[in-house]
Amino acid sequence: MNMSEPQQRMLSHWTKLSMRGGNLPSRADMRLQDIGRYASKIIIIDVKDDPLDYEYRLIGQEVAEELDRDYTGSRFSDVPGKGPGSSFWEHVTQTRDEAKPNFWTELCGIVKAGEKETGILYLPLASDHKTPDKIMLVMHFGRRTLKSHAATGDKYLHM
Repeated sequence: MNMSEPQQRMLSHWTKLSMRGGNLPSRADMRLQDIGRYASKIIIIDVKDDPLDYEYRLIGQEVAEELDRDYTGSRFSDVPGKGPGSSFWEHVTQTRDEAKPNFWTELCGIVKAGEKETGILYLPLASDHKTPDKIMLVMHFGRRTLKSHAATGDKYLHM
């Protein structure tokens, strides 16, 4: 699965913000008037420390309609298949640690009616413009599937 047009545009917007200041953009830099038509395709995740965990902060409308329930306020460690050791956890952690965008295709198991192939663009955000404290996910849901497979880490973006 390749990046969708909204993912490409969001990556381009993130890159422009990053290049303008020379650092990571913050959540405040991602203004609704700039990303408005794509806001329904995003998830914002808060990075929690001591112990490390991630919390769903905001889930866009199109994404929420795909999910089997509202995960806003839930921590990854409380969601089956999303906690430590899962590919999703590892991808968010890698994005946080490297402070660079990433793109992976994987199966999302928390959607209605089974699993769905999902392309996810991971964009790190930092309130201090240096250390990621939020990760913005730009989602693209593909076809439904009943079989499971490991995430493909070969689609890493180098910036």
